Amino acid sequence: MLYTGVEAVMRNLKLLTSPRILMVDDEIEQLKLRAQVIEMCGFAAITAYGPMEAIDIMTARQRGTIDLVILDYNMPVMNGCALAQKLRSIRPELKTILHSGSAGIPRSEMTSVDVLIHKGDGIAPLLKQIVEFARVGMLRSGSSALEADGA
Repeated sequence: MLYTGVEAVMRNLKLLTSPRILMVDDEIEQLKLRAQVIEMCGFAAITAYGPMEAIDIMTARQRGTIDLVILDYNMPVMNGCALAQKLRSIRPELKTILHSGSAGIPRSEMTSVDVLIHKGDGIAPLLKQIVEFARVGMLRSGSSALEADGA
């Protein structure tokens, strides 16, 4: 059975192009589970088990093939906010979601993060945000990037 609220999100997916999502977390089992749910909803998910692997993926994939990154905050080497900043230096138009269970993340660190979603709220808010980014044209459609007004 899927998480509460996921069914409603899935009904709207047929109208959307599938963004390419890079998911980064050092909690491997939780990352795999979230990636499976996201893929069941029709999105393409690539996983990285830490910041350095995420950076390698972004540079190896020529920057343009990842539309959205979903990052944990607490990771070795650098936190999710620092990683968001690094990934945005590689691809400035990249959309970022900080998906973390950490409380009290300083807003001053979140300058390269578009949205904060707490893990404790379940996966439905995360899916809803992915759909929202795609719906308003903030993610690439096909092979060309779309610009959103006011983003």
